[in-house]
Amino acid sequence: TEDSARSVVYTFPHLIIQEFVAALAQFLTPHPGNILKLLTKAHSAADGRFEVFLRFVAGLSSPGSARGLEEILGPFSHQTTCRVIDWVKEVVKSQAANARS
Repeated sequence: TEDSARSVVYTFPHLIIQEFVAALAQFLTPHPGNILKLLTKAHSAADGRFEVFLRFVAGLSSPGSARGLEEILGPFSHQTTCRVIDWVKEVVKSQAANARS
């Protein structure tokens, strides 16, 4: 049918690949939207189901880690990279302050 031709479903052989592709998409999207809201929501999930995604996002925000992929895929969004780095810094500060309390 015409509707099924328009609907695209991606399947992945392993959840890790799905999480990596989801993280990578955040850096390849020209207008990342509200990445901070997405990161905060993923971080606040009590069951930890987004931990791998968050680790990939943090890793991809490192210029050294991203360099090889950027050679193949083109440059990552500088705006997204800066937002992710700032978000990670705030989370680490918050966790350090909570640990001292």
